[in-house]
Amino acid sequence: MRELAEVYRNKPNEELLRLALTPEELTQDASVALADELARRGINRQADLEAARREEEKRKAEEERNLGMLGFLPHLGVGRMRFGRANRTQDPQTGRERFKTTIFIVLFWFPLIPTATYLVERKRGSPDALTVVEKLPLDWEQVLTVWVVGAGSILAIIWLIKLITSDAAWTFVHRYWR
Repeated sequence: MRELAEVYRNKPNEELLRLALTPEELTQDASVALADELARRGINRQADLEAARREEEKRKAEEERNLGMLGFLPHLGVGRMRFGRANRTQDPQTGRERFKTTIFIVLFWFPLIPTATYLVERKRGSPDALTVVEKLPLDWEQVLTVWVVGAGSILAIIWLIKLITSDAAWTFVHRYWR
């Protein structure tokens, strides 16, 4: 309990209020330590919680807006796109699925620079209706997987072009497909 009190003492007010928004995720000791720290700082729990709840809703709405408007120009293959569905879980009762996805800056549809990883939720069958559950630190495992798949795709395309334009391919076409 003393350790929790020390941890909470070192956190800023905004983070404490964010923790207070989800009391069901805290242990009983953590709830008591959090309440003690809020009282020690003289934070009016109800009024500040409402302000923190509104701020959190605004932050989530902004993230969802950003996730929905990726700024992609499909005819040029330039902008931002999301890649990956790591740690996917489905709830058969609600028909919703959750997964981690990473947003990349893309050029010619190739993912170059990862900008953010999100835990998102959507109703199955609605690929564009994503709801941000939480912004996460960049998932480097997912980033590397996307880069490897992208590089492999480029190498496969180069190999196919080289194969199609080789003399052996044209000889084969002329011999068997006249």
